[in-house]
Amino acid sequence: MNPNFSRRHSNKKRRRVDEKADRISDLPDALLLLILSLIPTVDVVRTCVLSKRWTSLWEHVPKLDYSYKTDKKMSHQFVHRFLISRKPCLLESMRLIVGSHCEAINIPIWIKYAVEHGLRELELDPYSEKGNIRLPSNIYACKTLEVLTLKYCVHVDVPNTLVCFKSLKILKLQLVHFKNDESVRRLFSSCPNLEKLDVKRYVDNVVNFTIEVPSLKSLTIHDCSDGDGRRGYVINAPYLNYFSIKGMKDYEFSIENMPELREAKIIDVYDINTEKILLPLASSVKRLSLSLSPLETRYADSTVYSQLVYLELSTSKTEWWNLLMVLLLNSPKLQVLKLSRDEPKKSHTERMSNPQFYKPVNVPPCLLFCLQRFEWERYNGLHEEERQVAMYILTNAKHLKEARFSTKNRGLEEKFEMLKVLAREPRASPSCQFFFE
Repeated sequence: MNPNFSRRHSNKKRRRVDEKADRISDLPDALLLLILSLIPTVDVVRTCVLSKRWTSLWEHVPKLDYSYKTDKKMSHQFVHRFLISRKPCLLESMRLIVGSHCEAINIPIWIKYAVEHGLRELELDPYSEKGNIRLPSNIYACKTLEVLTLKYCVHVDVPNTLVCFKSLKILKLQLVHFKNDESVRRLFSSCPNLEKLDVKRYVDNVVNFTIEVPSLKSLTIHDCSDGDGRRGYVINAPYLNYFSIKGMKDYEFSIENMPELREAKIIDVYDINTEKILLPLASSVKRLSLSLSPLETRYADSTVYSQLVYLELSTSKTEWWNLLMVLLLNSPKLQVLKLSRDEPKKSHTERMSNPQFYKPVNVPPCLLFCLQRFEWERYNGLHEEERQVAMYILTNAKHLKEARFSTKNRGLEEKFEMLKVLAREPRASPSCQFFFE
């Protein structure tokens, strides 16, 4: 082969590769800044060595995304230098995940800078061995902030005056430290347009956690602590669409009516009068997920779910089948029923304490007229009560269109035996499609 031809061919190929590799530099600044906003700030700054086109582009990126976990060799002073070196333009988003090596005094300074430059989204996740991080005072009057996420070692002390989050729509509080009850109340009352609130708590200084937000549409509360019968929640959110609570023990509740509520999840609450939680949502909720034991909660049998069409119930709780029968009797419009088991070992022990299943005297109206889909995840027909519940629903649901069972960690012989038991029972709905996975 001619060596000159080989070199020319190699040079042309190299030029084509170079042209393709550099096409990104021909994009407009606005598009390049958008691309740079999608990667960590440490990598954004490193682009300055690519070419003259990129030398100062990073100085205009409207986002700071720093995590000591992604590059542990990088000093926390990187954030300080980045803020000082960048151009005086908007800084719309700031995400700070900082470890104990970061001096706590720097974080309020960084946040104060971001607030002064049009901050719209802030995520603060600090770890400090010297105490909790206090937020700068100017953040409580930030009119541009739309999304706020605070985690762990953050101390929330809302002042008496000049507090207004008029643009805030999403607020996430994960294991933060509130000064007192009044600080909580002032925080939420200063958010006139808040739509989504996620709260995770453990042990803090708050006795009565008050949430009064007329604009709120979604509320999630995960409480890992023990209320001791003295702590409680006061919730007033008349336009709430979604409501979820999890992991509470011995708390008092005061909940106003929720006429707009459509979906609710009540998971792992103990020693609580669930009537105070379920009654305000009973007249409007359409989708309901429950993981409760009638022996561990004070449940009201008379609560009627007049609009409920979808029900999901955990079979991991003691005597779950008794709760199921009550719910079926009190849900006249139910169309979809889903049963699921999340903790097979624990649930097996609980069920054996009282495996007796008693059929209700009257067949629930939803089985006679409405139920169309029945789904059971982790079904175990070797347990007497599960087999009886399954057969009861199949033999009474007259308008059932689909019944779907799935098992896990079972041998083929066991699965075949469970299938035979279900298959030989007459079904009330001749058009029902049966699936056993």
